[in-house]
Amino acid sequence: MNTIELFNFYYFLYIGILICMTFVISLFLDNQSLRFKKGFILGLIIFNFVIHFLKIFIYPYTLIDHVWTKVTFENISAATILLFPYLYVSKNKTLKDYMIIIGLYAGLIPLIYPADAMSTMFNGTIHIGERPVFMLENIRFYTAHYILFLVAFLMLRYKIHIVSFKRALKIPLIFIGVLVLLFINELLITYFGGVPFEDLFDPNKRNPSMIFGIKDGYEEISVLLKVFVPKFMEITHPVYGFTFLVPVIWLMIPLYIYGSMIIILFYVIIDRKNLITWIKKLLCYEKTGHISPL
Repeated sequence: MNTIELFNFYYFLYIGILICMTFVISLFLDNQSLRFKKGFILGLIIFNFVIHFLKIFIYPYTLIDHVWTKVTFENISAATILLFPYLYVSKNKTLKDYMIIIGLYAGLIPLIYPADAMSTMFNGTIHIGERPVFMLENIRFYTAHYILFLVAFLMLRYKIHIVSFKRALKIPLIFIGVLVLLFINELLITYFGGVPFEDLFDPNKRNPSMIFGIKDGYEEISVLLKVFVPKFMEITHPVYGFTFLVPVIWLMIPLYIYGSMIIILFYVIIDRKNLITWIKKLLCYEKTGHISPL
């Protein structure tokens, strides 16, 4: 059976198709009015929102007893898809900055490392075997994440929103807020019977966006993250015996360190002018002990 594997032919085939689509869409939009471009982007957001709910009718979602749990805020990608309509129409510039940054990263990272499309497991506990290359769920997976990237890319390309480093320090706080939302979502769907109570807090079960720790088999990621996690944040479940990390809180230090690096890299590319101004103000503070606000 032909499957997607890291760096095999089909891995690059999907990426190649998406690159070509980006080129064609950009070519089409270049000569359109700003109003049309904004409407086109809104159409992409709504389309992604709709297929997020329609996915429950395709395999392997049909294997899940409480399939409604799959259309909730169950991970960063799902939360991003659900929040994008609100973020797009929002007048808040910081939220728009977050929208573009999270769209680029939540869109690109799964395309570069398509863990779900390569996995033989589904929903943390269901073994479905190898996934055919053009399995409908794989196509949905690539489409959903590509649209997240494309929306952010087009907003930048056509200056639908101008990002600014002046708002950079607020972005990690919004991201932490979204992680808290994922945790609350997990508590609620467990309370309403959507997830077995014994799976709550287990890093090797649902564990949306690693809020409960790192799954077995991800040693490389574990090394990078756990070096910044104090030992007291490791907890052994008093009933089921598995070890997990303090939900969300354990991610704050790694998120601040790695997240800041990623955000600064983004602004180096997109808003170098304000970043240089900020650095100059820091250097001024070193000399005078006073720094003016950003």
